[in-house]
Amino acid sequence: MHLKEKIGIHLDQIKQLKGVENAVLTQRDGNPIQSTGVWFSKDEIFNVSSATSAIFNVGIHLHPNDLKYILIEGKKAKILIAPLNSPLHHSLNRILEQQGILDDNHEFFIAITAQPNVNLGGIFLQTSECLKKIKTTLITSGESFKPPLIQFTNQKIQNIIEGFNVKENEEFNLRVSSFSLSFSENISIELRKILNNFSLTIPDLKYAFITIEGGFIASKILKKFDVNKEKLDNISAMSYSLFQTANRCAWLLKKMQAENILLDCENTFQFINGLGKAIFSTEIGKVRQKLGLIRLILPQFSKKINTLIKQASEIQDHRTFDIKRLLGELIIK
Repeated sequence: MHLKEKIGIHLDQIKQLKGVENAVLTQRDGNPIQSTGVWFSKDEIFNVSSATSAIFNVGIHLHPNDLKYILIEGKKAKILIAPLNSPLHHSLNRILEQQGILDDNHEFFIAITAQPNVNLGGIFLQTSECLKKIKTTLITSGESFKPPLIQFTNQKIQNIIEGFNVKENEEFNLRVSSFSLSFSENISIELRKILNNFSLTIPDLKYAFITIEGGFIASKILKKFDVNKEKLDNISAMSYSLFQTANRCAWLLKKMQAENILLDCENTFQFINGLGKAIFSTEIGKVRQKLGLIRLILPQFSKKINTLIKQASEIQDHRTFDIKRLLGELIIK
């Protein structure tokens, strides 16, 4: 039996879980290797693999040594992304690394699409077992499994080039707004109060921040000395990028918006909640905090933050100005 067929059998075991729609093993660069489930078209497989690859790579950048899985939640579906060399399987990882099949760069990952009411516990358990079986299959096969790079024909290259043609738009929108949201002093104070209350509620809080369009931090709180301002700025930008890419992936799969993202690591949880034109993200240790309790607490604070974000957005909508009118006034003067 071919190696890909064996991997397909293990993926089918995940597909058998109630509520699971698709499972695909993908290379880190977005090249799909094997999949199970019903897809609409071949192009969609590559589009979704590309989007999940971008999410996976940002997740690895944020948590390079201990990422277990990424969970994206929306109204219509849950999307689970898990690295093949999960830190849960240390012994198997070492064998695969010695054989050159698996390396420290997280070469492969599995992406699973499931219905919103699916039993997450069952998916996590079966995914962990599936990862073990795929690793074992790679070891016993004796093959160094590296998918080939995607090759393009001249016609394909020409189609791509034509896709970049730009036609001039005859209509111009001369009304512009500020690059990003801005907050009044009162709203900034209220945001700070919410984050302070959140830190008192969560004893193992590492940090929490509110990021607006462009990846800029609107408000933050730090409780661990190993994260400085510069590092938090980078985390904020990457987290915002991850959420935007997750939105694209969710739209490709289910025509929905991503609402919440969970990055589960060995010792911490990172949560990213969508708030319209902003995100609320926090990293919390696992010593004294249970996942179920955190998932009950977070929506209460997210709802308060979202109310303030909407207020700032409404104020922002009234601050647009007409460039044509402004230039006309300058010429007259």
